[in-house]
Amino acid sequence: MKKKLFASFILALAVIAVTWTCAAAGDSRWSKIEQSGSITVGNCPEYPPFSFRNTSGLVEGFDSDFARALGNALGVDVVIKDTAWEGLVAGMKKGDHDIIISCMSPEEATQASDSVNMSNPYYQLSEIIVTRSDVTDITTKEDLAGRIVGVQANSTSEVAGDSLADMDIKVKDLRRYNRNSEALIDLKNKRVDAVVVGFAYAATKIKDSPDLKIINDPVRSVDIVVVLDHGEDELTEKINQAIDTVKSNGDFDRIHDKWLAL
Repeated sequence: MKKKLFASFILALAVIAVTWTCAAAGDSRWSKIEQSGSITVGNCPEYPPFSFRNTSGLVEGFDSDFARALGNALGVDVVIKDTAWEGLVAGMKKGDHDIIISCMSPEEATQASDSVNMSNPYYQLSEIIVTRSDVTDITTKEDLAGRIVGVQANSTSEVAGDSLADMDIKVKDLRRYNRNSEALIDLKNKRVDAVVVGFAYAATKIKDSPDLKIINDPVRSVDIVVVLDHGEDELTEKINQAIDTVKSNGDFDRIHDKWLAL
């Protein structure tokens, strides 16, 4: 009798363990994405050509096209969720979106939270210098010594600006702005001497601003990744596989040439 009771107890424990395991698997973000047939992507549309709102108010750019290409590779629909830059990581952790595709570097992601997963890098972004067209004595990053330099706070541009000190380039003042656009306005109004910003963004802005020019001496280059919540290893693996797919089937090159080729 005792043996039967013990055997029944062990069987019950096994059933509970299997039930917990299945429930945990069913609660994974990838499982929910598969079941719904849709993945929600957090994106801040304030950084052309990666992401911006067109004249019709719709989000477009490299990020959204790349996200949809990943969705095709995963076999799910893609929903782009417009989110303020400062709230991207917090929103993902709260469940507002599943992943982040918003020209985000590992440094930017971990600055918001040290508990995130990241995909393999899919792009490398160079941070360069923008100054006024009439400025003739800034031709390299070394010429930023003693100057007032603008950067966007909590971004790769800020990291690049801070790294100048590590290169023994001591700026007079590193001014931190909420947005790159604010820094460029101050540059035009001669309140700063130069702005450190991503090359693709700078090239887009220069097209409409003949009074500005690019000094193509990269201050720093960073990887760009898809950011996911900590512990979502299955979804991270699926995203990495999707990145490999869009790079091998030509989708990545097509999207790159559409938005980032200069």
